[in-house]
Amino acid sequence: MNRCSICPGKYHPIPGDGPRPARVLLVGERPGANENKWAKVFIGKTGQELDETYLPLANLHRQDVRICNTVLCWADNNRTPTDKEIDCCARHHLPQEIERTQPSLIILMGGSACKLVPSIKLDTHHGFPQWNRLFDYEGWILPMYHPALGLHESRWMTQLLEDWESIGERMIVRAEGAIASDVPKDYRIADRREIAAYLDCLPAVLELGADTEDHVGVPWSVQISHTPGTARLVRADDTEAIRYVAEWARESSSEWTFHFALHDLDILAKMGIHPPRYRDTQHEAYHLGNLPQGLKPLVYRLFGYTMTSWEDVVRPYSIEALQCWMVEALDIARADLSLIEVERYKKPYRGQTVKETVKKGPLESLLNRLLVHAAPDSEYDPWDRLRDFWRDDANDHAVSHIEARVGRYPLLGIANAPLARAVTYACGDADWTLQVEDELAKRRQDSTFAVAEGDQDL
Repeated sequence: MNRCSICPGKYHPIPGDGPRPARVLLVGERPGANENKWAKVFIGKTGQELDETYLPLANLHRQDVRICNTVLCWADNNRTPTDKEIDCCARHHLPQEIERTQPSLIILMGGSACKLVPSIKLDTHHGFPQWNRLFDYEGWILPMYHPALGLHESRWMTQLLEDWESIGERMIVRAEGAIASDVPKDYRIADRREIAAYLDCLPAVLELGADTEDHVGVPWSVQISHTPGTARLVRADDTEAIRYVAEWARESSSEWTFHFALHDLDILAKMGIHPPRYRDTQHEAYHLGNLPQGLKPLVYRLFGYTMTSWEDVVRPYSIEALQCWMVEALDIARADLSLIEVERYKKPYRGQTVKETVKKGPLESLLNRLLVHAAPDSEYDPWDRLRDFWRDDANDHAVSHIEARVGRYPLLGIANAPLARAVTYACGDADWTLQVEDELAKRRQDSTFAVAEGDQDL
């Protein structure tokens, strides 16, 4: 079998196993010690766990599926493959494997295999099939935790069992397109009159989904939802509307539901809003035992809906605002002689005179570098570099000069996003928090978990 271009050649590449073509192709990480010894994939304890426990739950059988690994060679000490090994080895052999297998479903088992599809976030998407691309293949791809995970850490066993057992059901849901995102949303920004109409139209409502947004720790908004698919956002700087919400909260008997209440209650308190009673879906998800605690992964797990992340909403516009600021600051740094360094030096040759060399100042060098690397789709953090520069006492003159001319650099935050985009994102958090609470309540009724009477946050 041919090796990839970076293969060290120390161990033999282990080919896939199973029929070709096959309806299902499973892709693992890399061979282990037993696989390397016997030149066959997924044997030993992990293979036995897969064959006898997980595949039967999905009504699959080992003799009917094709199975291979992302990286074909074992490594000493069962070392996890590097990103370079994953990309190079998989690109070398997997397209041909897929072409010959002609699967209708590819199951990517474990973090290494899931890296082959950049849009997959294993902690969020595990157990849910999605229509995606892998090299030349376009079709259903199912991210799963690696079967060995339950052997190493028993706490993962429940999640693995649930994911494999629900494969058939979730494939049907995906095929029929029964996804909650198709439901139209009624999300709006509200002034005092509009928030009053929204809250007072159902005076007997007892449960609210709620969320807050802040911009670098400063309250920006509060969002409220009392009916799935609807929510209203009140800006923190709309004092009249905020005052109304505070009075309504004080006089009503509503129970507010937050996801990570510790943060939201702090932001609400800064706005003078104090809910009389509240729940926290993050805590409730934790106590159910096998659910993620983040709101976005939790919504995906419960409803199969992918929420837009805060980073996706905020980062592109924050980077854009920062780039505009950096262009202005760079023009000032280049034009102002007080920000330029002059280096005096004398060459070690007799008769040479002292020469002067004009150098770029540290601020100009920093801004040039940040403008090259800072991009909305990059993981580069320009704010980290700017913070370090601003904290250095040696840069006080440059910092004071720039701040006097163009102000302090814009920070990463929701205030930089277009208002319509921010409203849709923020209202979605309140709406989905309400829906998550309803679903968790149903799951508590179907399980042994129960909240004792009177056991609530006050």
